[in-house]
Amino acid sequence: MRPIPVTILGGSDRDPSELPERGLHPLGAYKSVAVEVGGRPLIDHLVERVNGAFGLGPLTIAGPERIYAPRRLAARILDTDGTLGENLRATIEHHLATHEGPLAVLASDVLPTTAELSELREDFERDRPCALWLPFLRVPEDPEALGAFGWKPRYRLIPVGESTPVPILPGHLCILDPRHMRLPLLYRLLELTYATRNRSVAHRRAVMLRRLLSSLLSSDLEGLFRLRAPTLTARVAGSGLRLARRLRAGALGIAELEHLTGRIFLLDLDPLHPERGIRLPIVDAISLAKDIDTEEEAREISRRQAH
Repeated sequence: MRPIPVTILGGSDRDPSELPERGLHPLGAYKSVAVEVGGRPLIDHLVERVNGAFGLGPLTIAGPERIYAPRRLAARILDTDGTLGENLRATIEHHLATHEGPLAVLASDVLPTTAELSELREDFERDRPCALWLPFLRVPEDPEALGAFGWKPRYRLIPVGESTPVPILPGHLCILDPRHMRLPLLYRLLELTYATRNRSVAHRRAVMLRRLLSSLLSSDLEGLFRLRAPTLTARVAGSGLRLARRLRAGALGIAELEHLTGRIFLLDLDPLHPERGIRLPIVDAISLAKDIDTEEEAREISRRQAH
């Protein structure tokens, strides 16, 4: 099993998240350095855990060199300090220039254990081949398990082979093969997804549709001059609207979500193997859902002892 290169997105929250809950205090900073666990910055622990995981590496941090280089971490520093989409673009361009195959991308403000990372790597291997692998996290039955992170919006999806939706939280790790993705659209949607994080499905749908339509129409117009059918706008917008509608109704199954996500992000859908495009498993590594958006979450993480 070949190791998969990993990049930690180590940018800053210049605009702290808009929170739906009163009484919470948004945190804007280079959180992986500002938040300490056991007397050391979170990034120190995260680097150690990724480097200790089975089947992952080499490790890169995509963030400003002035922030990360002084820490002398066991990782390459890709000097970038833009928006989330710009940092991801720099990450993918670097990966395409230096490696072949898939790339793992991890947020810098979560703290999964080495064992969780190793298990997720094995899960990915079982789900291959796929162009995008993005796990969701099953909400624990114990309401206290999420602690200060319990306010985060959750969604309801129907697992494969089941008929009843279960509550899930988004994860902050993905593995993708950039060669098969609509990269400009991926960067743009990632920016919009991040800008509207922690908001309702209805709000996110309205913002994304409004801001994406003009660029999609421009792409279709450009395609006409190259004698390509102008289908991108209808394909992406139609799939996105259906996805949001089914999600709001609590009727969206994982298999349907994988199909709709593939229609949006994949360059080409393979009619012979449509199941190979996107994989969105539901896993139990709940630490991947605990990204730090608030001062309250940062304090809870800081109280933990490194292990």
